[in-house]
Amino acid sequence: MLARIRDLVRGLGSAGPWFLVAGGGPLLGLFVFTATYKTWLPLFADDMPSAAAFLAIGALLCAFCLVPTQLTSLVAGYLFGSWLGSIVGFLVAWVAAVIGFRLWSRVLGTRVLATIAQSPKAERVHRALFGCSSWRTTWLIALLRLSPTMPFAATNLLMAALGVRVWPFLLATAIGIAPRSVVVSLVGAELSEFDWQVGGNRWTTVLAIVATVVVLVLISRIARNALRLETNGES
Repeated sequence: MLARIRDLVRGLGSAGPWFLVAGGGPLLGLFVFTATYKTWLPLFADDMPSAAAFLAIGALLCAFCLVPTQLTSLVAGYLFGSWLGSIVGFLVAWVAAVIGFRLWSRVLGTRVLATIAQSPKAERVHRALFGCSSWRTTWLIALLRLSPTMPFAATNLLMAALGVRVWPFLLATAIGIAPRSVVVSLVGAELSEFDWQVGGNRWTTVLAIVATVVVLVLISRIARNALRLETNGES
């Protein structure tokens, strides 16, 4: 199944090192967080100025691949409670996606799209996945956001590299990140003492697994149909 979209992502050669940054940076940030959070966590109060400061700092850290968004949602719930914490946790992830998408678009430019254009097969698959319908693009990106197969920062990079339109990306991101960020924030709001290891949740895991299966099936079907059309056109 993944082999069918290999031609689509093969053109990311120059972006390969950045994928390591996008995938590994949040993990390193998690280690730093576990070693330091007892020092700086008490600096935040349960009020709007602290929530605004947390939103700004958290969004920048997530956008620059320094911490995972699931962690910021958990901390937001712990600091600000269920309602405000859920809103702040969601906004941190969404604003980080906006910043990250813009950042990667500038860093990568059109190099990846130019490479894809050199392969008729890869171009056909790319157009079928992201060039035909804004709603299809929105649906696929939303599923990628729900799926654990693609880290948050790496998804920002991939969508920017593939030249996805801004508004489908923003809408899909909002849809895809909302369930997990809200649930994790609610888990954090129930903590009497902060423990980052409780951020996992059975229902978010089930939802993520289902989304993974759906998105892989959809991508495989769209790619297969695109390649079938190409084959028929060449015959």
